[in-house]
This record gives sequence, C-alpha cells and structure tokens, in this order.
Amino acid sequence: MLNEDKTQIALSWSELLEKVSNSFDIDYKSLPKEGIGYPEIASKICLAYAEKSEMTYGEALREIKRKVASFTSWYPNQNKRKVFGDYFESLSPAWIITTNYDLVIESLLTGKSIPLGPNDQLTNPKSIIPVYHLHGIRTNPEEIIITQEDYISLFRPSEYRQVKLALTLKESTVLLLGYGLGDVNVLTALDWSKNVFDRETTNFPQDVIQVLRKENPSEKPYRDRNGILIVETSEITAFFEEYGKVRKEEQTKELEINKALERLQKRLNAPSQEIIDAFIDDVDFRRELLQVLSASQIYLASGFISLIDKCLTETWKRSVPAGAFEGYNENLIILLDIITNFSAKNIPPALLHTVAYGLERVSYYIGMEKGKSYAAAGTWERRKKEISSDMVKELKDIAEQYSYTNLLQLLDTIK
Repeated sequence: MLNEDKTQIALSWSELLEKVSNSFDIDYKSLPKEGIGYPEIASKICLAYAEKSEMTYGEALREIKRKVASFTSWYPNQNKRKVFGDYFESLSPAWIITTNYDLVIESLLTGKSIPLGPNDQLTNPKSIIPVYHLHGIRTNPEEIIITQEDYISLFRPSEYRQVKLALTLKESTVLLLGYGLGDVNVLTALDWSKNVFDRETTNFPQDVIQVLRKENPSEKPYRDRNGILIVETSEITAFFEEYGKVRKEEQTKELEINKALERLQKRLNAPSQEIIDAFIDDVDFRRELLQVLSASQIYLASGFISLIDKCLTETWKRSVPAGAFEGYNENLIILLDIITNFSAKNIPPALLHTVAYGLERVSYYIGMEKGKSYAAAGTWERRKKEISSDMVKELKDIAEQYSYTNLLQLLDTIK
C-alpha cells in the first residue's frame, strides 16, 4: 500500500516483527529463526522483552500487541479508496475474511462493511459486508493473535472460530487475494472443510480460488495438489479489470434472464387460452416449459401451479361430451410429464400435491372397462415405469395421508 507521498508503508509479517523487536531494543537478527514460524518468533521477542524489562510474560505480550496495533495504522489514500473500492464492490462478496490487523478493507468499503474481531460471532447483517479479522483488529490490541500461545488457543476442541472458518470455506465460493495459504489456522480450516465435513452434500456453487501474482502468468487456470483453483495474474489490478469486464457481461445476462422470468411469471399467473391449449396439445412446448420451471422453480412455481390448474380444468371440460375420453388421456399425460421431469427431491411441494390430487381424480377413468379411457390406460401402461421409485413413494405417502384410494390402486400396478 502507498500513502499520499508514494512511500511504501505496509509491512510483511517478518518486517512487522522486526520493527516491533527493534522498537524494544531487541536484536531481531540474533533471534533463532531456523525451522520455526513467525508465531514462535513473536513468542521469543515477547520472552526477550519480558526478561529485559523485568516484567511478566503477560505484561510484555500486552505491550507488544499495542506496538503491533500502532505499526499497522495503514489507510489507503483517496485515489486508492476509489479504485479498489470499486473493485471490491464488483466482487459483491457476502463475507470477507482477512488475516490482517489493519482496517484497509473497511476503508475501501466505507458505510458498506462492519469489522468483526476473533471473539465476535460471524453475523451477516442485511446489506452489510462482514469483514472478519481472523487474527484480531488493531483497534482492539488485546484480541490480536500473534504469538505461538495465541495460535494454540485457536485449536481447542470445538473452537467456534476454527469450526466457523471451516464451514465458511465448505459452504461458499472463496476467493483468496494477496494470500499465499501460509497460515496454519487457514490451512487447518481448509483441511477440515475437505476432510472433516466431507460427507455433507453441497447443492450450491462451492470452490476455493486463489489469485497468484506471477511475472509471466499462465493464461489458463489450473488446480494445485490441494484442489485449489489457481488463477495467475501479473498485477492484482489486471485481475480486477478482467474480472470486472466478465462480471459486467454476466450481470447483463442475469438481468435479461430475470426480466424474461418475470414476464413468464406474469403469463403463467394469467395464462391466455392460447397458452393453455398449447400446454395441453403441444408436447414440445409443454416439456420445454417444464424444463424452464425445473431450472427456475423458485421464481415460477406459484405461477406454474396456477397454469396447471387451468390446464387440468380444460381437459375436464373436453371430457364432458359423451364419448370424449381423450380428455382423460390428455389430463394423465400432463401429470406424467410433470412427475417425470422432476425428481422427488426438487419438485415444489405444492406442485407435488397438485399432481397427486390430479392423479386421484383421473385414475378412476383409466382402464379398459366401459366408460373409461382406453387411451389413458395405454398411456399409463407405457409410461408408468418412467416414474422413479422415490416419486412413487412420495405419491403413496400423500395418497395414504389423504385416503386417495384410486391413486393407491393405480400406483400398486407399478412393479
């Protein structure tokens, strides 16, 4: 990060520890560092300072954390806030998790984010982006996690932060920016998300994507040995520029799709006779509409049920004249098309009950006896095996609950 006069002020973890050490007249270069991590080095600095100042380890640790807070007082200038604020908004994150102590991200998302410390619950207020500081916030030095002892506390059994971080990785698409996966806390959470919570079924987009800076970046993304998707870029700004362009194109497509769904929803809520007839008589139109509903049922389910009711009512009207048995067959075909285009798990509950009730009504007229529809009987024999066993079970449960005896008899013919 740069301040107003273009001076480099952000410090790496190593540089930060060295600056803290030197501020207490502790010779950082003389401290043993071979084969140990930064938390252990921080503990050695704390121990050396406690001995030098003749204070307790806890008192020395508090002093060191206050110094860390002081040395991480970094804020982007107005130009950086504008440029990178727009970049972060284009990402539209639901969460931001950072290992940094500073409030740079909150500066970029002024009025749109809330900082959370390691002892705060990971809440998600409406229209606010939570910025979870995994290792503490500089404005609350007591909570800063920097020494070996601080890290050990994170791995206690059922530790909320560690479990929550692992679940967040499991339940989200995570983008790693400016981070090399070197922190044992994050690595452990990533391992848990893949191996401890590996039996949970995901029904949403979920992946871990890491943006790496390289002088000669690879044009194509690739996966590392941990399954993380790696995207290389020459500069973080280059990544944001490319992402912003693609995101804008996708948002335009999403907007067009949503508008089309809104128009379709209105047509389904008040369908014209032309649409009703087309749904009954045009196989391709009906199955195409069912596919659209299956992909966008959250938006269309209520309107579609309204259309189904009207279409089934129309088939009953067609069956009123003497000898007009084809209406029963049309009725059955609609119901079969619905339950064979959905699985028992993803069919909207109200639609499933509508189908069960429809089958109960029409099943009385399916058969080879006088007064029944031979065509409907033929349709049932040809297509009954298309119904999944899970769907049959769901229909039987409804039939038993509501005493749909005709439907139970019909389903019993499926072997």
